[in-house]
Amino acid sequence: MFKRLLALSFVFSFIPLITVAAEKGTNTELTASTSMKSHDERLDRGEYLNRIALKERRLSADPSNKALIWDIMQDELIAGNLDKAEKYLKPLLSDPHYANNALYTQGVVHYLKGDYVQAEALFRKGARDLKSRIKLLYIYYQTGQYSKARELFDDDQLKSLSKNDIALLTLMSSFGTAQPYRLDWKADKAVLPFISMNNLPVVSVMVNGQPVNVFIDTGADLFVIKSEMAKTLGLTSQASFTGTYAGGKTAEINHSRLQTLGLGDVTLHDVPVDIADFPESWVFTDERTGKKIDIDGILSTGVFHQFLTTMDYPERQLVLMPRRKISQREVSERDGSHIPFILEGTHFMIVKGAVNGKEGMTFFLDSGLDDSDASILLQKEALNYAGLKLQEGERYAPDDNKGGLGGGGFAVTRLPIDSVSVGALHQKGLTGLYGVLPEQLYFTESGMILDGFLSHQFLRHYKWTIDFDAMMMTFQ
Repeated sequence: MFKRLLALSFVFSFIPLITVAAEKGTNTELTASTSMKSHDERLDRGEYLNRIALKERRLSADPSNKALIWDIMQDELIAGNLDKAEKYLKPLLSDPHYANNALYTQGVVHYLKGDYVQAEALFRKGARDLKSRIKLLYIYYQTGQYSKARELFDDDQLKSLSKNDIALLTLMSSFGTAQPYRLDWKADKAVLPFISMNNLPVVSVMVNGQPVNVFIDTGADLFVIKSEMAKTLGLTSQASFTGTYAGGKTAEINHSRLQTLGLGDVTLHDVPVDIADFPESWVFTDERTGKKIDIDGILSTGVFHQFLTTMDYPERQLVLMPRRKISQREVSERDGSHIPFILEGTHFMIVKGAVNGKEGMTFFLDSGLDDSDASILLQKEALNYAGLKLQEGERYAPDDNKGGLGGGGFAVTRLPIDSVSVGALHQKGLTGLYGVLPEQLYFTESGMILDGFLSHQFLRHYKWTIDFDAMMMTFQ
């Protein structure tokens, strides 16, 4: 029985995908339609692949049909085949009917691949429309160029921003000219031992000079401070937004800012943070003594993004190194499995893998599922694609005080999984969960299918290094 489901926030700005309304021989018109599909339009991965194959056969008989090329490109993007999507984009960039939207989509692909310099150039080269401005906001967020955010939007565009985007813009603007995440090193790396792994890994950090225990969760974006600790530290809210959590539950989250975050032999200055209420059911205990460990925060992907980060589960330690070529080369030369990933939205690290041998599936590596059995969370369409059947007898609802930051009270089904593979990593005889992921998360911000999440029970067997420059993970 899980004690806690997910600490992460499913926050996307849901920038529209562009679809084409055109027939050969007619005037081509590009219109925006949301990347969120209605339930009737939600196809599983296999159905999208069949649709692509059918359209490619049509294209072979009519290779100059730009409307069909655009349509196939969108389906390839939905399927997560970024290289194929880029191939179909190339002939559209010089076509006046498609150029602006093809340029924007090319920028999206570069953003996903972590090529923020090229993505920025593409979004600035295109039209000064709202969706391009929003993507620039997220580029400056990822690259720590907060001061550029203030000049992005005109008055009319500001009125059209979502509440979550306004909150992010307000947070970034509040930094003025201060550089977020400034690093101060005392050694060539920082090593934080795990205090406990009875639940998720717990480490001790210094927050504005005070010692605080936090658990590690790549499902969280910014460093998260428990509301009571935030009051003790005198933190004030810069902006607020509504986060969506496990089971589709929501909770109000506040953005704020730390003066310092000490992580062993490295200290970060001017750190953006989230403030949130932690459910009472989130109980951590010492493996040796059984005593309760007070937890006042979550160490997250937003912090890990500042480093060459290694979560060494076998050695029970977190290792942080500077993002320098010499360290990155050392990691790339290690034995192990090197697996490319993309970064969607603010913090969704997505890899490709397989469930029960069904290849090409996409998984967010979210380390924050505190469950003694379950390794993977899946969407309904992913179950269909992998040939998995739901068993009603395994369906139950966690209490309201159990779940993510939004609480429980939603139905969950456990189901056996024969195998899960990511690159050369292969595990057999696993347990999966259905019902945790909000249905709307089946399509990410860019419109790509997200089949599921891989979490702690899968990841805990490895020494896991994340290189945000090479966009490569190494598992040993």
